[in-house]
Order: sequence, then C-alpha cells, then structure tokens
Amino acid sequence: MMKSLAITVWGMMALPGCGPENQTELKGLVKNLNLNQDQLANLEKLVDTFLPKTDTYGGVDLNIHHFLDKLIANCYPEDQQIEFIGGLIKLEQHAQESFGQRFSALAPQERERSLLMMNDESKPEEKSFFEFAKEQIILAYTSSEYFLTNFTNYEMIPGGYDGCVDVPQGTYKI
Repeated sequence: MMKSLAITVWGMMALPGCGPENQTELKGLVKNLNLNQDQLANLEKLVDTFLPKTDTYGGVDLNIHHFLDKLIANCYPEDQQIEFIGGLIKLEQHAQESFGQRFSALAPQERERSLLMMNDESKPEEKSFFEFAKEQIILAYTSSEYFLTNFTNYEMIPGGYDGCVDVPQGTYKI
C-alpha cells in the first residue's frame, strides 16, 4: 500500500513532465531505463495494447510509456529494471517467432496474441513480466489527471465547501 502511494505521489510530480517537449528539463532530476529505440517502440506499443484509444484517450495519448520509463528507472531496484527490460526482449522474440515481424510493427490483434503468450503459468519469468507491466500501466492510467478528473468524483479540495446550506431540523446520530 505504501509503495503504491509513494509511486503515485512521485508519478503525479513527474507526469506533467513526461511529454517529449519537457525531456531536457528533467535530465538532471530523473533517469530513464537504458532502452534502445526498438525497446522504446515496443514499450509504447505494449501500453497501446493494454490501453488502446477508443472514445476516450488511450495510454499512448497520455504518455504512459514515457511515465513508465521514468517510474521503473527511478522507483524500482536494478534487478527489477533488468527483469522488465528482459521481458521487453522476450516480447520481441515472441513476435518474431510467431509473426516474423517486430512487436512494434504488428497489428493490434497480433500484438495482443503475442502478449498473451507471456501470460503463461508454466513460464514464471514471462508471467511475472506480464503481470508487472499490466499493473504498472493500470497504475499510471488511474493516477493520471485525465482519469481522475473524467472518471472519478475527484475534488481538488477534500470535502469541498458549501457556504450556504440549510440545516435540517431534528437530532443527529453520530
């Protein structure tokens, strides 16, 4: 619980700076995972596979892939970062073996099938990557300003203030 809270608070501070236009401002404050261009593209498509754009914004529209890059690099131990990068590599291998294409070049249905291959109990490392990626993507989305202001009863000030309210007659039970 505390770890999720800490990640959410850190994310709310860093998320506004996750857009590509703000990359130079954050160089000194946060680090990124050591991903090559193909892995970055795969991370973006991974987010798009879990949270595609529909009549609402998708994960890529909210820059969740940039957020995850920073979140995992700054909030998780190095061994977990290495496991995540290994999962991206394995995801690419599944795409190459099954479809003969890069994961980032696959159609959405093929990306989904390739990703679901990793949701296999008999392969614990792949299953762990699948569950971790899904959890982090959902955490990032549900922590976003877009989600909090459009899909929850978010109030900027907890409890709000109603200055002129009639007080009902009778006794109260507390």
